[in-house]
Amino acid sequence: MVTPRWMSHARSVKAPGGIPAPPALLVLIGLLVMGGAPHSLAGQDFASAWKAYQAAVARKAAAEELLQLAQAVYDALPGDPPDAKTQKLKAAAAFNLGSVHRDLHEQKEARALFEESAHLFEEALGKDAVELVDPLWEWARLELWLNGPDPRKAEKLVSRIDRILARHGAQMRRLRFELHLEWASDFAARGFFANANDHLSWLQEHAPELGEIRNYYLGHVAFLRGKMVAARRQYDQALKAYEQARTLLTKVLPPHDRRVLTVAQFAIVALEELGRSDDATPLCQEIGRYQETRSTGDFVPLYRAMPEYPPSAAEHGKEGRVVLELTVTAEGRTRDIRVVEADPPGVFERAAIEAARRFRYAPRFVDGKPVDVEGVRYMFTFDVVQ
Repeated sequence: MVTPRWMSHARSVKAPGGIPAPPALLVLIGLLVMGGAPHSLAGQDFASAWKAYQAAVARKAAAEELLQLAQAVYDALPGDPPDAKTQKLKAAAAFNLGSVHRDLHEQKEARALFEESAHLFEEALGKDAVELVDPLWEWARLELWLNGPDPRKAEKLVSRIDRILARHGAQMRRLRFELHLEWASDFAARGFFANANDHLSWLQEHAPELGEIRNYYLGHVAFLRGKMVAARRQYDQALKAYEQARTLLTKVLPPHDRRVLTVAQFAIVALEELGRSDDATPLCQEIGRYQETRSTGDFVPLYRAMPEYPPSAAEHGKEGRVVLELTVTAEGRTRDIRVVEADPPGVFERAAIEAARRFRYAPRFVDGKPVDVEGVRYMFTFDVVQ
């Protein structure tokens, strides 16, 4: 049985490095069923439907199978539950069904079910019930997804979640931090920088409440602020923010943690854009040091220079692709670049080669030392933007 998000944090579940575990997604229908339901409503149809759904979840059945089983659980309960206990069962069933629709990328259906789940929990338990957190959280995510240019509905739901968590005091404190961190990141990723800054300011103000773990959240604040100024091509400011983020995160996370290495990758991009390629080399090697041995097909650039579209090709609307083969050096640079395939020939090769010269990779390490790797391939696609 998957633990609800709010229960997971109330129990102080930890991930490696002392950081909160990721939020769970399924609600408490199992807990409600174990507590008993009205015999006239939770009869054989409901019990068998719930048992089949629970077994499918346990064996990690495909979403298409889960959809039918979750629908059966939902349909076995009345459309207008007559009492609080049945409302809670229906709310949990709606949440689980919404989760499957979400996993199948049926976003509108999922949003309607999360909204129904929240309303039913509120009717049964009141507007400040912690059980509202999961459906409101998922509902907010889908509002942001479905209302791309307008974040107001999502922000309103997030504010409501925050008020609920605040009313439940210290036991919900860590989950409040996770809430603000997630939404700062989501808003920043979509370019809603004012919304993101509101959540980052909250994190910055309240981080001292967490003692040593404050550095985890302050590190993320610095990282996200760096990403936002980088989006405005202010790479010098971004680099300062990334350096601050790495300093803070490595106080609570090991240097090989993916979150620390992600910040290093963004710092590489800033350094390359600032023309400080030599300064990026130690970071390329740091990332390479902690990666498992990869095949040449698994080499992905840490920094990609964009090729210049040949003016003559753009003028005539020509499109195409170029496949290059190259050597990734011990410094994470490229050399020995050659064309493997070009379609059409004689049009895009030079632009592709010039861009690839500026690529940076994480080099392979052998016996603790970086080495050159030959035969790495990369494909450029040239499309005319309408």
